[in-house]
Amino acid sequence: MSNHDQALGKWPNAPLALVLAQVRFDPEIDTEYKKVAERLRAALGSHFPALKAVRQMSLLFGGAPGATVETKASDGEVGRELRTDDDRSSLRVQDGVMTFTTSLYKDSEHFLEEWHSMLNALCPSGGIKVQRLGLRYVDFIIPTQGKQPEDYFKNGFGHLTDVFGERAQAAFMSHEYPRGPSGAVRVQFGRGIAAPSLPPDLDGSVQPSPALLQRYVAQQPSAVLDIDRWSFDSRRLSAQEITNAFADLRADVCQAFNNIITPEAKAEWSDQPS
Repeated sequence: MSNHDQALGKWPNAPLALVLAQVRFDPEIDTEYKKVAERLRAALGSHFPALKAVRQMSLLFGGAPGATVETKASDGEVGRELRTDDDRSSLRVQDGVMTFTTSLYKDSEHFLEEWHSMLNALCPSGGIKVQRLGLRYVDFIIPTQGKQPEDYFKNGFGHLTDVFGERAQAAFMSHEYPRGPSGAVRVQFGRGIAAPSLPPDLDGSVQPSPALLQRYVAQQPSAVLDIDRWSFDSRRLSAQEITNAFADLRADVCQAFNNIITPEAKAEWSDQPS
């Protein structure tokens, strides 16, 4: 497992904050979430000592203007979540979906090995009928002194600098690129004057690396780069076949990342001359 105090990935100054892998599949008797959680606990319990129930939360709107929102938790659980004690990795299983989220990342090969061990526990001997595969990388862009977040991307990531003659303090951009008939890559960029944080839908999932956040200087601009690659499927696949598919998704994420960063950014993050 990666060191808690080092950058995530192979680059010594890597901006990587979090990686998420998810598989959605047709629920079957052998993949009922309680059974899968038991298999996962047996295989990976030493790494994930905490086991928690996942419960459904509902928000009820309506009533007079200004009325409070009523929150209700369902009586029954809808899944199980295995977590590390440091809250840096979680593995959630529900009927028809399994999600691995981590901010401890040695390199892509090690990540795929970990994910493969989880898929082995999920998949019965006949495999599972896959519906959707998703791989998501979130980066915290924390500029060094004298730089702006846009300086790390070719064409400034489309940031408009001449509307009022200066850079906007906050901006959000999203671009989606088709990848064949059954998938796409979404690249999102959010910028502001504050320490970077995880996207709202990932808030509370795992804790980002403290070493990464320590790079931030108060009242300086930062940005979040969010690359999400997914594909739809309808085949019955084994754990190894799913892992191979994720290796292909990862290649697309890597290509997208390398296509938008500048040579100077790569030199700074990799600590190698451009």
